Amino acid sequence: MTINLRRGLVPAAIVALGLLVSACSGSAGDAAVVGTQHVTEATLNSTVADVLVAQGYSVNKSDPTLITATLNWLIVQDLLDQVATDNNVVVTQGQIDRERAAEVKSTGSEDALNAAYLKQNVAPNQIEDRIRFSLMAQLVAKAVAPTGTAEQATAALVAAVVAKSKEVNPEVNPRFGTWDSQNLQLGSAPSDLATALPTVPPTQ
Repeated sequence: MTINLRRGLVPAAIVALGLLVSACSGSAGDAAVVGTQHVTEATLNSTVADVLVAQGYSVNKSDPTLITATLNWLIVQDLLDQVATDNNVVVTQGQIDRERAAEVKSTGSEDALNAAYLKQNVAPNQIEDRIRFSLMAQLVAKAVAPTGTAEQATAALVAAVVAKSKEVNPEVNPRFGTWDSQNLQLGSAPSDLATALPTVPPTQ
């Protein structure tokens, strides 16, 4: 099974990810606050920098689209984790390792797997997090709709994450846009977003 087919098991609304709403009430330096979880600007920028470096670009490259997609990912990841906790769902390292091995076999090599993910703006050091997210989504879908069809489980998963988003009301630093809980999507950000974000070089 290819990566794309595996990713097809996760609802597009979840994989696409979302972004946030209103002025951020968290600490200075937060890009977003998702319930009790803080997404710091340092985390956001280092995650973006890892992708840019892996793609052969300077960490100073202006890429507002990548910044938005990355923040979406970080926020929805936190939301899914909270839904998983509510449903006693856990993904083990062993499950991640087996899935990664299967994906390496499917793509043909570790380098091929890295290249496939990089096309999706995922750096090599971020692959395990993406695999964990995919497995978590599948397990949560089964937990919230144990007797449902695949379509019903998908709908139940999306509904659970949307409900969690409405419950915790994620807040975003307004420089990054506004959050739509219903669609799990970050709205428009200021046109000068890139200049508002200091880049943080990845740790070597």
